Amino acid sequence: MPRVSICCSVLNQSEFLKDMITNIREQVFQDWELVLVDDGSTEDIASLVAEFKDERIKLHRFDENKGVPHGINWALEHATGEYVQPLSTDERLEPNKLLWQVGYLDDNPKVDGLWGLPQNGLLGQRPEWEQYALKAHNRSNEAWIRTLLRLEAVPIGGASMLWRASVLKSVGLFDPQFYTTSDLEWFVRFFEKGHKGVILPYRWAYCVDNPKALSKNVTTQDFARDMENVRKHHPLKPPKVMSKVTVAIPVRNMGKYIAETLRSVLGQTWEHFQVIVLDDASTDDTVDVVRRFNDPRITLYQIETNIGANAAQNQMLAMCDTPFFVVLAADDTIEPTFLERLIGEFVRDPWLEFVATQTDFIDMDGKPYIADHPFKTIIKASNKARDQWLAHLYYGNNYFGAGMYRTQPIKDLGGWDTEVGCLGDYEMYLKLLQRENIHVIEENLVHTRIHESNSSILKTKEQQVKLRWDYKKIRDRYYQPRIKVILATPFYEMKGWSPYIVSMCNTIKILTMMGIEHEYWELSGDSYVERAKNTIMTKFLEDPDATDLFMIDSDMQWDAAAVAKLLHFPEEVVVGSYPQKNAWGKWTSLPVVKQDGDKTHPVGRVLPDGSALILADYLAGGFMRIKRSALEKFRDHFKDLRYHDVSADPSTPDREYICFSECITKGGLRWGEDRIFGQRLKEVGVQVFIYPNINFGHYGVKGWLGNFDTFLRNPQTQEAYANQPNAQRMS
Repeated sequence: MPRVSICCSVLNQSEFLKDMITNIREQVFQDWELVLVDDGSTEDIASLVAEFKDERIKLHRFDENKGVPHGINWALEHATGEYVQPLSTDERLEPNKLLWQVGYLDDNPKVDGLWGLPQNGLLGQRPEWEQYALKAHNRSNEAWIRTLLRLEAVPIGGASMLWRASVLKSVGLFDPQFYTTSDLEWFVRFFEKGHKGVILPYRWAYCVDNPKALSKNVTTQDFARDMENVRKHHPLKPPKVMSKVTVAIPVRNMGKYIAETLRSVLGQTWEHFQVIVLDDASTDDTVDVVRRFNDPRITLYQIETNIGANAAQNQMLAMCDTPFFVVLAADDTIEPTFLERLIGEFVRDPWLEFVATQTDFIDMDGKPYIADHPFKTIIKASNKARDQWLAHLYYGNNYFGAGMYRTQPIKDLGGWDTEVGCLGDYEMYLKLLQRENIHVIEENLVHTRIHESNSSILKTKEQQVKLRWDYKKIRDRYYQPRIKVILATPFYEMKGWSPYIVSMCNTIKILTMMGIEHEYWELSGDSYVERAKNTIMTKFLEDPDATDLFMIDSDMQWDAAAVAKLLHFPEEVVVGSYPQKNAWGKWTSLPVVKQDGDKTHPVGRVLPDGSALILADYLAGGFMRIKRSALEKFRDHFKDLRYHDVSADPSTPDREYICFSECITKGGLRWGEDRIFGQRLKEVGVQVFIYPNINFGHYGVKGWLGNFDTFLRNPQTQEAYANQPNAQRMS
């Protein structure tokens, strides 16, 4: 018996069928059969199949066309495999699809159906954020049914799926009465019967363009009629709201406060609850305090080795047998109506999976905290649409006093990540927001205690830096990568030419209109330009979200649109070439040139605007776009180029810097910081390119204006430029 039965019904379309069979035979996993039904074709399907001489292909023919879904149903009824793969003639499979999916289902016996990402696109494993961007998140069975019945960007179906053949016993075959929606209606039955379906961030299949596809003949009226029929047969049922709640309290060395916390829980107006206290290797009297309560609603567990709050929450989640789950800090208290109010929100909107509250602050004695404190500057959580929440959380966490979760979704999501420390809740909010919205009761039903042991306070610079990178690690999973531009200028005498100011204002305006995140950094008062640039570049690398650095001198003028254009070039370093001061006809960044017969021309690649990106022989740093990857390669290669110094930047005092720029004497000549930087980039394999088609101004006692592209196209300047000795051009 084969492991996988691939089931297909075909009506003519021989050319597509031939390619489909070829594609199946290219699967890495070869333990399959193809159950193929010829639904009354007028083309010779049997001869086409015979050409393959493959005994795994089993052909059955209907003498007359029976229509959808009779052919696929016959194939499903006669499939002998453990797993079933429906397939149309215009669908193609990624070569590893069956290998990966069979392996996953073998390892996860509680999963009945497996899907990959919808839509055509890059095949194979895809980043997790792409799954969320396509709204292909996993959800509860009730939510799956809602998605299908309301057509909420349905992400399942097509050739990406593989399911266990055994589910056909409970779900049945495709129902012909629904015709255009028979597959969708089958999925509704799949989830109604309680089967578990999972989407993974892989693209396992794609569809080729087929103007003869049956779906092309489906009218809007046909589909609307069939959808109405599906909804009549399958009325939408929201999730149930059951009464009992588990209040989970992870605790470590909170003997001073745990009694007050427990009293606030035991005094709830909602009586259907139990309490789990997990002592995380306390060394004070916490355990003795909990035991004194002697209340049957409280269960105490102890562990001997400290595992941290997130791992403790996961252990209590695994013990939880109630439909709702609350995590409460062992030093906080809740209002008597806390549980009742939160349950009430689930009754009001049963689709919710998390309801939270606002909080105020109390001191060590349980009285209102009056003094200033960093916690008191945190903006209170308030209700938002899901997209607004996701946009808001991109920039950092939001503090909820405490909240109530539906237990099963949290278990399905794998609980709290134990690797992200204090950001475990932050990631959980992002997980939940892929599924359902968060609701906030905008009242202080929780009282957060401020005392000397609060673990959320970052006390050192190292902790603050690590937190930024922890945020980055989490965001990379849930948000599509985005550009963050740093516009940076070192000022020696705190002076900026007015054309520079106008150009920078226009650049910021364009980036804002394009929705590109950006920051402007100025560094004033450093007497050494190379040290100022080192400060800026080192600081740039410390911002995990920064992707592109524009280093622009304060005596420059430029086309603002050029900044947006340079951002779209994949090259790691792109610079502008602008007129040298006091040297009309000479330019700063200079290209690599190639001799072609009696002509000399720059080396590069032509761009759609008729200009070109030209490989740089020498770069000038007055207008330069550097991608993060270039500076990271530089940093990792030149590990010995580090030094400690006092910076002109007050936010980065005496500390270690990376020496990206320095002036040195070589061969009796002084080499400027730009030339050294360019030479070292070459050593690490980073090529520098010139984009010549920018109108520049370069200011000193007067302004020197020009466009390098125009200069290079002028026959007279071409000849004069080409005849300059290389040493002169590099001077």
